[in-house]
Amino acid sequence: MYDFTLFIIGVVLPYIMMATFGIALGYNFFKFMFLPRPVMWAIFPAKKNLASIFITIGKRIFSLPGPRKFDKLIFTLAWMFHIGLIVSLSLHAKYIFMPHLPLEYEIGSAAGMFAAIGSFGFLIRRIYDKKTESYFSDYLALGLLIVTLLLGQYIRMFKLIDSIQVWSWIQGIITLNPVLPPADTLFLIHILFAQVYMMYLPFKTLIHPIAIFYGQKIILDQRHIRR
Repeated sequence: MYDFTLFIIGVVLPYIMMATFGIALGYNFFKFMFLPRPVMWAIFPAKKNLASIFITIGKRIFSLPGPRKFDKLIFTLAWMFHIGLIVSLSLHAKYIFMPHLPLEYEIGSAAGMFAAIGSFGFLIRRIYDKKTESYFSDYLALGLLIVTLLLGQYIRMFKLIDSIQVWSWIQGIITLNPVLPPADTLFLIHILFAQVYMMYLPFKTLIHPIAIFYGQKIILDQRHIRR
């Protein structure tokens, strides 16, 4: 029974997750591409090329100009969340190429703590801030992420999983020669919540970078440039 659970979560679900994530992400791109455009002219300076657009998105992710100007608490929480999550995801992505990096556990633990503090701060603010309109989906996203982060932090801090095993598992998924993941219950729960969160991500949290991209892309459209 346990091997069957390992197979479903560690072999079947990764492909379902990747397919769902890719389809949902593609849908979001096409949705913004064909949305009606109520304003047909540029009202602020256009970016010159796609590289400038991506640089702008990167700057907004790291500098968070809106929260920094109007809400210092949200800016601090959001900055910790973004930095922690980006570093943590980057350390996970390195399994595509190698099993281990120098100081990986130390950097990963700090990044996971940053992301967890930011997530907890967002959750508490949603609960107690009456001005913030929150829905079940907002709490679901934060709940999934917090559980995933805490489990990953615990596993990393106490080095419960051999990085070579994780690397072999991910390599198997990528090369379409899947193998069972490490047989650790906490790790299994961690990757289950992580994959559910990744499937949910394109439907809500990942929308704003795409919206920024198309906000800049509309301005680049030659039909909207007055001659």
